[in-house]
Amino acid sequence: MRGAMIGNILTGLSLALALGTASMAGAAESDGSLAVTLAPIAAPAAPTQVGTVDVILRFDGVAAASGEPLLRLPMVSSNVDTVATVIAAISARDAKGPLRLTHRDVDLPETGMRDAVGGGPSREWIADRAVEGTVTVRYSVPAEATLPPRGPAPPFSFTADGGGVSAAGHVFLLLPPGDHRYRTSYGWDLSRAPKGSRGVSSLGEGSVTAAEPLDGAQIRMSFFMAGRIGTFPPKIPTGGFFGAWQGAPAFDAGDLLAWTGALYDRYARFFDQKESPPYGVFLRYNPINAGGGVGLFRSFVATFGRGKGSDAEKIKLTLAHEMFHTFQPFIARPAGLESSWFGEGLATFYQARLPFRFGMITPEAYLADINWTAARYYTSAMATVPNREVPRGFWADTRIRTLPYDRGMLYFATVDDAMRKASGGAKSLDDLMFGMLALEKAGRTTDNGDWEKLLAEHLGPSAVEDFRAYLNGAMPLPASDAFGPCFRRTTAKLRRYELGFATEVLAQPKRIVRGLVPGSAAALAGLRDGDEIVDPVPQDGIQGEQTELIRLRIRRGMKTFPVTYLPRGETVQAYQWEPVPGESGKDCAL
Repeated sequence: MRGAMIGNILTGLSLALALGTASMAGAAESDGSLAVTLAPIAAPAAPTQVGTVDVILRFDGVAAASGEPLLRLPMVSSNVDTVATVIAAISARDAKGPLRLTHRDVDLPETGMRDAVGGGPSREWIADRAVEGTVTVRYSVPAEATLPPRGPAPPFSFTADGGGVSAAGHVFLLLPPGDHRYRTSYGWDLSRAPKGSRGVSSLGEGSVTAAEPLDGAQIRMSFFMAGRIGTFPPKIPTGGFFGAWQGAPAFDAGDLLAWTGALYDRYARFFDQKESPPYGVFLRYNPINAGGGVGLFRSFVATFGRGKGSDAEKIKLTLAHEMFHTFQPFIARPAGLESSWFGEGLATFYQARLPFRFGMITPEAYLADINWTAARYYTSAMATVPNREVPRGFWADTRIRTLPYDRGMLYFATVDDAMRKASGGAKSLDDLMFGMLALEKAGRTTDNGDWEKLLAEHLGPSAVEDFRAYLNGAMPLPASDAFGPCFRRTTAKLRRYELGFATEVLAQPKRIVRGLVPGSAAALAGLRDGDEIVDPVPQDGIQGEQTELIRLRIRRGMKTFPVTYLPRGETVQAYQWEPVPGESGKDCAL
């Protein structure tokens, strides 16, 4: 993810939430079945818009004794408020008749989900007796997120605009506790939806059954979009790539999705994928943090907006990053964000490298992507924070949140360069990545030790020492020619990102300024401790843009007014790369 990726990234947040096809190899038999039916309902006062969504869940094989939780939904998923507290008219019945449901709130241990985490504060629904046979649950949710935004977060929440509605299963699907697998189908009831509506999910269009049993994480990481939406191709195939969009982007959505589909096919060949299961890209409007997105189960959600958020060329690299997550290996231990250096670093390294290698972006676009990441990293005051500190500071400080992406990319550039030079060009980072993927496909729970073994085998013990230093915060510096023969390293005078007050303020539901830095641009613009920042503020993209202003809407007492300033501090020498004079662009790709 780039800056337009986390903040944009989140596109940030990809937090690499994607569950790749490889992780599902050899899936266990199902514990039952689950049929999900979604019924978007037109708003009474605006029949071309969706107002609510009815959800029907039909479980076979579910067991819950009296007093035990039947269903569960986290209160917050990756910093996004779910609908747990606004669900309306919930009802349930089984083979014996109606079930009376009550709920309770619990705080569960966090669990690893690739580079993200699950668990935490959750709501559970409990039946008044033991359940028997098929269980059917019905409830209604608002089609537009009603809870206050929590700052930087992936686009999981409900949004209803442009005649459509969309959301990730993370925020609204109630599932039984435990690690169950279900024969899963997704379907739509469009009888009360706006005229001309269609329904698409991560599995495809209309009523679709997954080819293999899905676990709870894969179900919640599915995406759903319905209403008056567009698709590419116009008739969605039963396998392979497809796309859908909600609203009216300023660019040609069909052209963008055609490019993305071509890249997906190249990825599939690069990773020697024999079969082509459905893979969907969903586009939707984001008024606050446009240009980013997040990888989900066999799908990716990208957001667009106005201004920079409508730059299709930048969105291409966001899509390249997130689709890469679908194929790549991950490190499973330690779980969660402490291992995001690997998943996000690899994806950031390859997001421009592979499209450039495939001839799908220009040398100028490739170089711009390298320099954007390098500028954000080498100007960061947090550039040497140890990797073990990333989970604690990820949501509180944009400069820490971007480390797995930026520092990870630059580290992998050093490894790729070392591999190429040690082998006379015969090997590269590709070989190490495929080595990790082979372990994963064989069922191994991978960890840093597996990476170290590959480094030692190909590059010797010094590479292991360099890796451990990297995890402890050492600043990676790729060689001058590490990005190819047409580019060389240089330096540029750039200014550090400086918010001017406590960074964690912007990650909180109620943003009250504290820790204002005297003499900072924020203070000189008139900001005060105690001011309330009314709207959420994306920082990840701004952090990487030297001249982009931060725009705050402030509430002070009874007054609301804007405060705008350039969030920059001291000037430093930052590494960049430039074209080598006289080199031809057509021979530049590694």
